[in-house]
Parts: sequence; C-alpha cells; structure tokens
Amino acid sequence: MNNSAKVLLSLKRDEIIDCCFFGSIYFAKNGRIVNYKGYSPENIFFMRSLAKPLQTAIIADCDIIKDYKLTNEEIAIFSASHSGSPKHIKVIKNLAKRLKIKSSDFILKAAEPLDKRNFNGHKTLYHNNCCAKHLMMLSMCKYMGFDYKNYTSYKHPLQKLIYKKQTELTNYASKYLSKDGCGTPLWGINAKQIVLAYYNLFQDKKYRIIINSILKNPEIFGGYDRLDSDIIKKSKGKLFAKVGAGGFILIYNIKNNETLLIKLTENNNPIRKLIAYSALKKLNWLDVNVKEYEYNQQKEKVAKYCYEFNF
Repeated sequence: MNNSAKVLLSLKRDEIIDCCFFGSIYFAKNGRIVNYKGYSPENIFFMRSLAKPLQTAIIADCDIIKDYKLTNEEIAIFSASHSGSPKHIKVIKNLAKRLKIKSSDFILKAAEPLDKRNFNGHKTLYHNNCCAKHLMMLSMCKYMGFDYKNYTSYKHPLQKLIYKKQTELTNYASKYLSKDGCGTPLWGINAKQIVLAYYNLFQDKKYRIIINSILKNPEIFGGYDRLDSDIIKKSKGKLFAKVGAGGFILIYNIKNNETLLIKLTENNNPIRKLIAYSALKKLNWLDVNVKEYEYNQQKEKVAKYCYEFNF
C-alpha cells in the first residue's frame, strides 16, 4: 500500500520551489478508480461531511418525504454543510417548527456561521454547518418512532440505519469507527468504496429526488463561498460536488458517470479550490479560468503555480 501523499500543487519563485501542497487525487469511471496519484485507493479515510449525502440516503427507504411534505430545499439542506446564512437558518427553523423539534433536542454545539457577512456575534446551533444533518436525523427519529435521546450514539437505531445504508452503498461493512466534529459516528472506508458509494447513489432511481433537490438548490446545499455550490452552479447542474473537512471534495460528472475525488493532507480551502478547478479544466468538465483564483499580492504574479497531476 502506498502510504505517501504526493505533491498536487507547488509554487515556484524564479523556478525555485517555494512551497508544496500534498494530497491524493483519484479519477474513476462507472464507480471504479482507473487513475490516481497519492495514497493507495485501499487507504482508509474518514469522510467527514463528504458522508452527508450517503447518510441522508436513508430518507429514500421510507415515505418521510411524502408524509412530512418535505420541500426540495428541505431535502437539499439535509445533506448540506451550509454556510449559516439567514436563508439556511430560515429553512432549518421552519422545518423544525413544523415537525415540533425543539432546539433542546439537538445534540449539537452552537457555532459561528461560515458566512460572516450578516453575523452579529451571537453563536447558535442553527449556524453550525452540521445542523441540517442533525435535523435530518431528528426528523427520521420522529418518523420512525425512535427516542431522541443519544441519537448520535453508534448504538442508536438511527445510526444503525445509517451504517446499514453505508454498507449497502459501499458493499463493505466497515470496522473503523470514529466521530465527526459534530459528534455523529463516522465509519472509515477507502477511496474505492467512497467512489463506489456515490456511483451507486447516482445509479439508483430511488435516490434521484435527493440528488435533484441538491442540483436545483446549490445555494441551500452550501451557500456563500462554498466550493461545492460554486461547481454545481458553474456547471449548470451537470456536475455534482460535495466538500468535506480535512481537504475532501468529490465531484461527479452525471452524464459520463465519472468521479473525481480529492483529499488534501490539510484543510486548506483556497488550495483545494485551485486543485479542484485545475482538475476540472484538465478533464474538460468545466471551462474555468483557474488563474482568477490564484493568490496575487501585486499586479503581476510573483509565484508560478504548478499543478502536478494529469489524467
């Protein structure tokens, strides 16, 4: 197994390498990785927020969408790492009120929003970018008749449903258990299984309402300055994208059934954006001027950006 990340982006000054950014990049067709650079596709990762659409997939196994009259925005936000803008808070609060789910039911800490433009300094749990995932979990608990108590425990029947869904989508029963930053269970899987899970999500018609809700509401799915929202909008819904903490982004080409998975060794959003857009341009998936996003302190760029991967 290759246990070394590779340089994906380097900066040169006068042809001398000034700094490097390491990670792994995987390209897949029809759910199978055909090319990669970095860690072996067998290397185990914890998906962080990349897991959210897979976790939300449990709502397709019952009639909660119909019975609770869930809107496209509400379905989309269930999988979101939202920026905590007023529109996100409104969707979350309205649904929670309709379902009579109280703020005290959430096992979640207050946080500052990612979108600071209208932030007044008062942190709430609704600003937390995992709040909508927790609302999905509480909504499912209510619908299935599960106790709200300890719904974040891996032993809770809700989390057992999520584990079963991940096992179904990945064809792998993970034994690697950890927790996300918001306290919910994370089951470790490798790059091959991440790619396969998303491929299966897109191939099964019963999940189409989840995917379509996200594609129709990219701002609800992420929001201000969120890379996944930007990619969906720029591609006009031809590409699906989801970010995750720890330098993750997965992009799915819906027409070609091809997947791009990127995992950096650090949580660096600007560098992740540069690498993702460069990769999309090289794959001819998206015509984007990467240079517009390259950091520049002067009228002319001092450093030369080198994207050190091909497909």
